[in-house]
Amino acid sequence: MRRGLKRKISIGVSVFLMILFAVIALPQMTADVQAETLRTTWYDLSTETSMTVEAGSKFYIGDFVMVLGQKTSATASMRKATYKSSDTKLVTVSQKGYVNAKKESIVDITVACQGKTLVCHLTVDSKNAFGNSKQEKQLRAAIKTLTKGMPSEKLTSGKAFNFITKYRKFLNNYYKNSVTKLSYDGFLYNNERPAADGVDEFRSEMLAVPEAGRFWTAYALIRQFQLNNDPTSTKSGNAMKVTSVAASSKSGKITAQLNKAITQDQILAAQLTFSDYNVAAGSKKKADITVSIYDQTARTFYKGKVTLKKGSKQLTIQPVIYRGLKYHNVSLIKGHVYMVGSSMNWAGGKKATAK
Repeated sequence: MRRGLKRKISIGVSVFLMILFAVIALPQMTADVQAETLRTTWYDLSTETSMTVEAGSKFYIGDFVMVLGQKTSATASMRKATYKSSDTKLVTVSQKGYVNAKKESIVDITVACQGKTLVCHLTVDSKNAFGNSKQEKQLRAAIKTLTKGMPSEKLTSGKAFNFITKYRKFLNNYYKNSVTKLSYDGFLYNNERPAADGVDEFRSEMLAVPEAGRFWTAYALIRQFQLNNDPTSTKSGNAMKVTSVAASSKSGKITAQLNKAITQDQILAAQLTFSDYNVAAGSKKKADITVSIYDQTARTFYKGKVTLKKGSKQLTIQPVIYRGLKYHNVSLIKGHVYMVGSSMNWAGGKKATAK
């Protein structure tokens, strides 16, 4: 049986998701979706890849095909695609991309999506060739829980909170149980990891838990929801718009009025965009974020800490500076002109002179 390419991944969530975001600089969204240039590749950013599974494996191979852009996050499973097996007597693949690896063999699976043709050299090893470790069982159970009732093409606002909660539980389960032996999408490591310490490790092409590829589609659904609803992105269709701001040197805070009340979709998207500030996010009603503040008089940039509240049309912004491993409040100076909401963060920024 063939043992092919070795690929590096990193342990931290923020690092391994860089693979998925390699062509996405910042969350952006425009009305003209058709004008976007998309990149369609395998999960490892190649157009030709290799996988090895055990006989009897059944999984969606389209989960491993990424469709990426500045305003798009999807897999082939979420898009129109065609699939073909070079030998249907040994390995079948449905037009939904569902693979049934029947017998030991070497078969090419061809996926056509978004005008691109990708090839997977699929090796089918003997049944139980990889064993059946405790970690594999735990990852299999965790992905089954995550994907039960998972939307196929779009994450709607009505299901977003519950699905994001399930996704976070999946990641917690993975890092607790399977991280030393398996990648999040089911590949075995060549060597067991000593600890989740951020050191790069090689993983093999042996896909011990093929159904864990559903992770990619689950993540793409959440990422697309974030792109569509991020209240701090100038390109989001659901960005906050400021109608007026007021700055007080006495309170040291800036108040911003919005044209519309904050929605639950914006709250959830903000929690995803500012995950470091919302580590234990479990609320539908609030999210902690930062915005940009520019003191035009002193020509100095600051961050502004904000708690978004569902239903509110007003933001209270505390200017801060990061120093000594923590944030410190910044005093507003009377007569200085401050701009809130630069083009880097959110739409319709306004100026105010501190009183």
